[in-house]
Amino acid sequence: MDYFVGDVLWVDGDTYEVVGKISYRNTADGKMWTEYRLFQVGSGREKWLSVDTTYDEYSISEVVGYANMAGYHQVDTGKEVVARAWGRVDVETGDSAYFTEYEDDTEEKIISVEIWDDGEEKSVGYYLDREEFYVMSHASENTSGYQANNSQSMVRKAILILAFIAFSSMFSILPAVIGLFTGNSKLSIEKWIRSNSEFRYVTTITGADSQKAQVYTTDNTIEDTSKNIIYALDGNVESVQQNTEDGDDSVAILTSKEYCLIYTSEYDETMVQVSSRKYVYGSDQTPYRSNRHTYRYYRRYYYTNGYDKDSRSFGSSKSTFTNFGDTRVDTNYGDSLSSYSDTVRQESIGARVAAGGGTSYGK
Repeated sequence: MDYFVGDVLWVDGDTYEVVGKISYRNTADGKMWTEYRLFQVGSGREKWLSVDTTYDEYSISEVVGYANMAGYHQVDTGKEVVARAWGRVDVETGDSAYFTEYEDDTEEKIISVEIWDDGEEKSVGYYLDREEFYVMSHASENTSGYQANNSQSMVRKAILILAFIAFSSMFSILPAVIGLFTGNSKLSIEKWIRSNSEFRYVTTITGADSQKAQVYTTDNTIEDTSKNIIYALDGNVESVQQNTEDGDDSVAILTSKEYCLIYTSEYDETMVQVSSRKYVYGSDQTPYRSNRHTYRYYRRYYYTNGYDKDSRSFGSSKSTFTNFGDTRVDTNYGDSLSSYSDTVRQESIGARVAAGGGTSYGK
């Protein structure tokens, strides 16, 4: 069986469109399997359908920020390599990751952990019987024409990449080129949120120098949302702290490149605003639908923990903090989220060491 970008599938009672597809190879035995990125028709909720015909194993899952491992046991581990990719996926041919899979005691539910160069990704799901999914209509029967356009785009992209590598090799910089396409940067908060079905896009705010802040909402609490983001980042944050003043419980997270604020809107919604640090350095817009206490903490926290460093990097750009007249935020050494970030970081370091060199018998 094989599906294509643009196909519409019926999976366990729901209808999905295939928007991406990845073919993986297990380095231990050379066996192949395919994972399809699905968007649920109507809701747009993202799922992944895994099809392994070699071992007659099928499952559906979704990416999460946190997975409760209680009651699960390890059943497989190894290294996977992307043999080919199609459609809207964030990998390229040759990318690789270490994976570990877990099952619950019923051997029906699964948790998958993948460790990529740019971070760790967790998925939760369950096994399917072969008759629980099938194609309803093929891409050629749909009106979007996405598959044909995407195939042409992939061919053009492959030609450009090969040409660039050939040219670069003449100057002995092939390792740098390979690094460019495999990716060594830390996970982006905005990129992770954008790909997570628990978040819904709200709006974009444009600041100075065309810098933008993206705003999302979620049904989760501020604490759970903050922990999910921290967990997705493997705890790789420069600083994180929750406000304890003025009855405001906003959480500020700074990474080397981004500034994220998790807060309650004027309509009691959990909101997430994420931007580059340069956006907040040069802009003084109020976070979307926030109150004055949230806005004040948003500004004070960045001024306390990010401005001095960024002023050396963005010194040539005009900053709204040049004559900042408010107080700095005191460091709360008992902040639970900061402690959580430290714990996640240490656990991630241990997981990365333990993940190397595993043997797999088929994902």
